[in-house]
Amino acid sequence: MSDYTTPPDGPENEDDRVLAAEYALGLLTDEERAQFEAQLDTDAALRAEVVAWDEHFARVILEEVDEVAPSPQVAKRLQTVLFKPDKQSFWQQIWPYGLGGVAAALVLWLSISTGILVPEDAALQPDLVAELSPTPDGEGLVIRAAVDTTRGAVQIVRAAGAPPDGRVFELWLIAGEAAPVSLGLLDEGSSTLIDLPQDVVALLPGTLLAISDEPPGGSPTGAPTGAVRAAGPLTPS
Repeated sequence: MSDYTTPPDGPENEDDRVLAAEYALGLLTDEERAQFEAQLDTDAALRAEVVAWDEHFARVILEEVDEVAPSPQVAKRLQTVLFKPDKQSFWQQIWPYGLGGVAAALVLWLSISTGILVPEDAALQPDLVAELSPTPDGEGLVIRAAVDTTRGAVQIVRAAGAPPDGRVFELWLIAGEAAPVSLGLLDEGSSTLIDLPQDVVALLPGTLLAISDEPPGGSPTGAPTGAVRAAGPLTPS
């Protein structure tokens, strides 16, 4: 910065010149910047000083900094950071999990049919099963479901993972493009047995189960309000 020269019409106060340089570099705190910008509105000499610093720093970048070829990954990372949605919709969160759960369901069927994952006192005869694959927000979750349509009940077994502090898990049924239907809250323990209305049972084959985290007591709106933590399709056992 040794080649920098204050403009003839710049401020006489040395502190103002320093503040102008720090402002141009973005070094001021929010409070300092607000105060400085208020001064800029009425001080033409200070505005000229800021312009002079901006031009000086631009020369430093263009003339004194060696050109460096960017990594091939920079563009990809910028695309990810700049254009990634702030929050995905409920459907964006669950759609990948409606297509790839068949193989996992076969493994789940072996576990359920041998009684490994469903408590003996549940007395279910499952004819539909689901492996609820964790979403990026549900990393570490291992959740499986077994449905007995004759009895009208679903057994949810959470083998690993837990809701965030101060939140609860809520189970949802997604049938086609219809709005999600709440099936109830999961218990704090590893196993939850939920009785299902007959009109819901009739919808089950070929549908999707999903779990979101909600405030205590469940969703206040009747629709998922928290992040989707796991999802998977129901398939015949």
